[in-house]
Amino acid sequence: MAMSRDSEEYKTLLKTVFGEARGESVEGQRAVAWVIKNRADLNRSYWGGSNIARVCKHPGQFECWNDASYIENAIRSTSGKAEYDAIDRWLPHVYQGPDPTGGADHFNNPDKEGYPSWTANCHFLMKIGGHQFYKSKN
Repeated sequence: MAMSRDSEEYKTLLKTVFGEARGESVEGQRAVAWVIKNRADLNRSYWGGSNIARVCKHPGQFECWNDASYIENAIRSTSGKAEYDAIDRWLPHVYQGPDPTGGADHFNNPDKEGYPSWTANCHFLMKIGGHQFYKSKN
């Protein structure tokens, strides 16, 4: 599944991966993109349904959208623009091939957030860089 760079879904996904995983390895950034797709595929209203852009922007789900100006300001910085462009090079084809997360639908950075209560309802799958990836138990 290749994504069109012109679509709202793509543009929102790009900003979300940048906002949530900038500074992580490409492997870690790809894993964040897969969490978003897995949520859209599960089509749960509390995650925003089946549309990738709605999943990304659903209130309370992805910290980078709590203040959308954060993403825009970060992209405008010299290092931010380079990181954003690097993600944009591989992102259109991120969903071709198997899911490297094994179905993760959550992630967090325990060094920054600790272990939120929702982690008790998830199975730990893997750690990539600063992020830990989880799959819902139900």
